[in-house]
Amino acid sequence: MKWIVGVSVVAALVFAVATATIPAQTIVPDQTVIKLFPAETQGVAFVDLASLRSTPLGVEIMTQGAPLTPQVPKLQDFVAATGFNFRDDVDRVTIGRLDARRAIFVIQARFDQFKVERYLADHVTRLDTYMGRTIYEDRDHDFGVAFIDGLVIAGYTDAVKKAVEQASLPASSIALRSDLMAAIRSFEAGSQVWAAGEFHFEELPVAQLPPQAAGAGPIFEMLKTLQGGTYQMRVDTNIHARAVANFTSAENAKTLSDLSRGVIALVKTQVAAQNPDLLHALDGLQVSYSGTQMVVNIDEPGDLVKKFRQLRQSRGLRRFRG
Repeated sequence: MKWIVGVSVVAALVFAVATATIPAQTIVPDQTVIKLFPAETQGVAFVDLASLRSTPLGVEIMTQGAPLTPQVPKLQDFVAATGFNFRDDVDRVTIGRLDARRAIFVIQARFDQFKVERYLADHVTRLDTYMGRTIYEDRDHDFGVAFIDGLVIAGYTDAVKKAVEQASLPASSIALRSDLMAAIRSFEAGSQVWAAGEFHFEELPVAQLPPQAAGAGPIFEMLKTLQGGTYQMRVDTNIHARAVANFTSAENAKTLSDLSRGVIALVKTQVAAQNPDLLHALDGLQVSYSGTQMVVNIDEPGDLVKKFRQLRQSRGLRRFRG
């Protein structure tokens, strides 16, 4: 009996050591898409809608969402002419941010290209040919659309032209900065949503708020040292997300992390008795810091997410009826 126990212990130790040396699997970005972004790209974001549609929670969220096309008459016309359904036919969207003004959208979808091109030809202000590719331009809004190997490339016209330039290069020609590629390759495999890159506090909506009115002046000053970061989210029956904010100052990262944990703890004490669901949700929110990085980990049960969404919708419906 003793030798059986001994062998079992040794086997368990060997298994633990073996599994500990296996690195976590990370995503493999689509090289065909990534190569379309020029060297000056400051950030990249990605949404895998097809994968989200295959998850129970993803289906629930997308089903409860408001329909896109009825709110935008021009899109209604587009759908009627092409038969394209945004919610069901768009599989993946990758966005490259060149600067605060210019962006490129690379869309992987199932559509009738002939119908889409015919619709665009009838509704744009100019047809241009650039490096052998047709670009459909809306000059009033400095917006262009091109088709490259079954992909839809859309965005500011000059950004679309840069993507056309990139497409003409060899398949292995990736122009993105090495640090940006390293960040993208660090995301956990199976993440349907991820983003990485530079952004600054003044580019965020919260920067438009008056800090003095809320007594948040010192916090805003710390947030001004924000340099960018990463975000990844995986949805199955639950939601798993991780956000990392990069600051120029380790002290600011620590202070903001401590403040965030303090706010979470304070809210917990105030809602512990009257709102156990919110308390449970706050338990899934963890804030920490490492050097100049502030890290937020989110793990929320799908049932709780659904419950909050249904509650928010019912309140919205009551306000509408009122």
